[in-house]
Amino acid sequence: MLYFEYLKNLDTHINLLQKRIKDTHNIFLVGGCVRDLLLGIDKKPTDIDFTMAGEPTAIYDAIDKKGISHFITEKFGTITLIQKAKAANSVEIKYELTPLRTESDYADFRHPGEITRSNDLLLDSNRRDFTINCMYYTNVPYKKEYTSLIDKKIIHKYTDDEIFLKRLDDHRHLYIKDLNIFIVQDHKHIEKLFVDGQFQAEHLATMLKSTTVFVAGKKSEANKQLRIIVDPHKGINDIINKRLKCVGEPDKRFMEDALRIIRAIRLVNVLNEKLKDSNIKTLKQTPLPSASPLIKGDNKKIKLFDFEKATWNSLKKNHALIKNIAKERIKDEIMKAFTFGNPFGFAALLDEAQLLEHLFPALYATKHIEQPIRYHPFDIYAHTMLTLFELQKISKDPLVRLGMLYHDVGKVDQFAAYGDNLTKEEIRAILAGPLNHRRSSSVYARTDFKALGFSSKEIDTIARYINNHHKPEELLATKDDAMEKKVRKFLSEAGYEKAMDILDITMADRLGQYNPLQNSADLSDINKLKIILKKLQKKE
Repeated sequence: MLYFEYLKNLDTHINLLQKRIKDTHNIFLVGGCVRDLLLGIDKKPTDIDFTMAGEPTAIYDAIDKKGISHFITEKFGTITLIQKAKAANSVEIKYELTPLRTESDYADFRHPGEITRSNDLLLDSNRRDFTINCMYYTNVPYKKEYTSLIDKKIIHKYTDDEIFLKRLDDHRHLYIKDLNIFIVQDHKHIEKLFVDGQFQAEHLATMLKSTTVFVAGKKSEANKQLRIIVDPHKGINDIINKRLKCVGEPDKRFMEDALRIIRAIRLVNVLNEKLKDSNIKTLKQTPLPSASPLIKGDNKKIKLFDFEKATWNSLKKNHALIKNIAKERIKDEIMKAFTFGNPFGFAALLDEAQLLEHLFPALYATKHIEQPIRYHPFDIYAHTMLTLFELQKISKDPLVRLGMLYHDVGKVDQFAAYGDNLTKEEIRAILAGPLNHRRSSSVYARTDFKALGFSSKEIDTIARYINNHHKPEELLATKDDAMEKKVRKFLSEAGYEKAMDILDITMADRLGQYNPLQNSADLSDINKLKIILKKLQKKE
């Protein structure tokens, strides 16, 4: 079931923009703010994309800019408005306007070489990436005559997505009475309903005579505004079915903008994580009958996003195009996935889509490199992925997670240096030199993360986590009477937060062994170190 009732939260933004932009054309909110409200994962969006008819410079000149930050990128005609937080409990809101247009000639696989202004919603929709990002939301004044037209209709209750979609597919437009929401998917009706980006009230009245009417079972609102969702590529269908699908031909979409290849994986990854989090919060807030078989936090009852088959096949086929994209843009997608998503799932899909070698080459090189069975029953890559899976349960810090991703990549060189029948002295010499994986892993991390556009400060932090990921084991090997002194030195060198992060990495490293030959799940000694750190921190 979609959360159509949350769409009213967008009306404040439309009203604000209408006051700022002295223009009679309709304002359409589009993209993630509409999608996430319908999914119920972000009820108060702060990053809002919108569009409208008109020429960018003329629109920009007409904006009331008092009290807001603003700028325009003339090459692409994008206008950004930033409303700063006015009070301690308020937040900054960013509005980005790209007026209705068509695009062509993507010579660099990222930016359009030719932009043509168009006041046609349908033409604008054809350039967008995914159907779930291609729903336009606006509101218009409600007229009394609409009520008389709607009251004559048979009312259906919105209790089942399958029935709802069948009615929508049959008529290509639908009205939700108690929420004053009109959905239109039919292209011919869209053309007539918004001529040159301007709402045509007469045509809406014509459509209401033949539309299907539902009620969502919500508290009816006063008929002041009619809310309209223009959905030319059936984004609502794909949101309900949890399907990521390109607008039009997938090959064309990915060749226009190759960043969409990674964005698609990140989007599915982050949306699913937010859906799971939202479901857990809902379950915690909902009292369950004592006999209920449902366990709080159980995510088995929710459906998660997957890729439409043609979109996924095209994504894999075009994976090499990612080499044309600026490293900074790729880094942004990685950071979003490692901050808000499921890093394990993100890395696994990168691997399946043949992107891992392009983004994380040192990690890719660990595949099929076996380890001593008494310590690790899996190869380096599998162990790394398992440690990442365990770490993301403990830490949400993206740099800690990225440190975990690269903590063992240097083992490839370390193991290659091991010959047959090495003496203990020869092994010690390898471990004391640059091939020790704690040192070499951080060298690879510096190279690969620099290539991805990470800052020197971010890279230093990741490298520090890697260099010190065995430090807790060294501390635990210390005699009890000297332990506190060494832990104090560790705290002084690393700082409290970083020291705790390193302990989290060590915990995940152990859990990721999944080794029946060792008691790797016993973390009591690591927890003891955490207690000592906390006590020392309080004394400081």
